[in-house]
Amino acid sequence: MATGGSRGPMSRRRFLSLTTGAGAGFVLAGGALSACTPGSTSGGGDASKLVIGTSITTETLNPLDKQYATFQFNAFDALVRQLRGQTEAEPRLAESWTQVDDTTWDFKLRQGATFHDGTPVTAQDVAFTYSEVLDKQYANATTIISIGSVTAVDASTVRIVTKRPDPLLLNAVGQIFVVPAAYWKKVGADGFSAAPIGSGPYKITSFSPDTGIQFEAYQGFWGDKAATAAVELRFFSANTALAAAFEAGEIDAAHELPSTAIKTLAGGTNKVTAEVSGSQNMFQFNTTKGPFKDLRVRQAAVAAVDVKALLTALTDGAGDLEDGQLPLKGVNGYAESITRPAYDPERAKSLLTEAGATGAEITISGMALFKSLLEAIGGQLDAVGFKTTIKANETAVWVQEFKNGSDADIFYRGASYTGVFDANRPFQFVSFGAKPAVKDDKWTQLFQASRTEMDPEARRTKLAACSEYLQQQAYILWTYGRPSVNAVTPAVKDLDFTNGLVLLLDPITKTA
Repeated sequence: MATGGSRGPMSRRRFLSLTTGAGAGFVLAGGALSACTPGSTSGGGDASKLVIGTSITTETLNPLDKQYATFQFNAFDALVRQLRGQTEAEPRLAESWTQVDDTTWDFKLRQGATFHDGTPVTAQDVAFTYSEVLDKQYANATTIISIGSVTAVDASTVRIVTKRPDPLLLNAVGQIFVVPAAYWKKVGADGFSAAPIGSGPYKITSFSPDTGIQFEAYQGFWGDKAATAAVELRFFSANTALAAAFEAGEIDAAHELPSTAIKTLAGGTNKVTAEVSGSQNMFQFNTTKGPFKDLRVRQAAVAAVDVKALLTALTDGAGDLEDGQLPLKGVNGYAESITRPAYDPERAKSLLTEAGATGAEITISGMALFKSLLEAIGGQLDAVGFKTTIKANETAVWVQEFKNGSDADIFYRGASYTGVFDANRPFQFVSFGAKPAVKDDKWTQLFQASRTEMDPEARRTKLAACSEYLQQQAYILWTYGRPSVNAVTPAVKDLDFTNGLVLLLDPITKTA
């Protein structure tokens, strides 16, 4: 098995800027150094100051140009909120909403909601925010592609009209964070990112892409006030450095640790957890050319992969098996009736022989960051008769393949963090882009039928039909969902790690 590419000096800033609008999930930085200042310490015994270390970093604080980031959910607010596991959206800046018809929704803004400069949140601010996202094609434009118009009916009423019936509109609306129109127009996007003003429970007092973000509780927030007065979100350029800082007592909590921390930080009074991250290792066959045009060869590859062995070797046993379907358990669209194809290397060899494909030369393309995973899968495929070449690319190269299409026989696509909500997110990547790996009219019809079905039960049935067809056609090489490993000290309470990659800071408390 040959390999290609190199890890090289990956820049997390460059990756985040490139993936803006690519629909890709966040990736943990792989450098060797901590971003925290040498000698810095946690809040210690000060219950009013909480320090959380994280290996999920950001280059900019433009809330319109990021997706599912901690700073958005704490310093900004959306019309509604719908987190993982919630079947219904909860009111936020909108206190209520009405579906006028299949494509028209009216949102009534709550009274008393203000931005951090004290100015009220108005319907004009909401309409401007949506227009700015769509006009500038910021990252979140991909979330609201079904929206045709957003208008201010009056100062406290917003009307959203979609181009077609959209059962996921409330979910999408929950990911668009409102900005003050007048301030944005005055300072521009760059000026806003340098000194952001939101309407969330925390305001941002300082930010550095190298060190992190300082939050201060906003006393004018419309809802329950934040439980802790000040929070520092400290960035680490390597999750191993994050683990070392937590073990040394420099931080109160650690977000997105390496999987080895499950064992190395176990014991004592600290709590280490492994949650669903929402990031799947979505490997997709190229069915438009090469050996994987043949269904039997795709089935052989699926049967050749021992995912339990991968989990043991690469995640210390943590992670979530893909049950032969893209939505993980707990995600809307997951079907209990669908089971994972069995690991059966002898069947894989037989299918390759039947297809006349023993010794087929294939390439697997992905990021150098996940080279060990690529190589492990390649080794299992080689064991049944494939001849695999691994292309472990620099992140920028992978991003271009993600956006423009790949010539590889198997491409590591990865389903992004919003996959924790609904099957729609990973499904939309099956035939994604200008050079899709799958061209299948029946798949397109099944997916589009699920995308416009407004009845929840009927839609779940259609999503299950999509999953059944994907498994029947073996378009996906089933692996697992990456675990999110985190830790807290006994002093920290109510820090919830179950919302994918987002941390909600306002309910967290810390004892002195």
